[in-house]
Amino acid sequence: MDDKRKVIILGSEHIGKGDETLGYAIMMTFLETLIKREDRPKAIIFWNTAVKLLVEGSPAVPRLKALEEKGVELLAGRLCLTDLCIADTVVVGKAVSMDEILDVILHNETISL
Repeated sequence: MDDKRKVIILGSEHIGKGDETLGYAIMMTFLETLIKREDRPKAIIFWNTAVKLLVEGSPAVPRLKALEEKGVELLAGRLCLTDLCIADTVVVGKAVSMDEILDVILHNETISL
């Protein structure tokens, strides 16, 4: 039996290919539904533009805070935050290095959305 925990990797503010507005709505619904479940992932990794979900003013912040309170680690790529000039506006989750991200990826089952 595989004892690895699940980790979700998000690479943008929306889920799926195609219409970005619909993809953003899907992301918000995904996060809202995840809060209600008992079988949540160990962590969610945010890189590339997905880090924008963690900043002040993002509609995702209340949902992400709820997930964090339920024990889900929210890990934001430090390089992405710095490159997008939003490192000072993060209000949920924590900035991590690529080495820390790789530790999580290599020791858990990952799902990329």
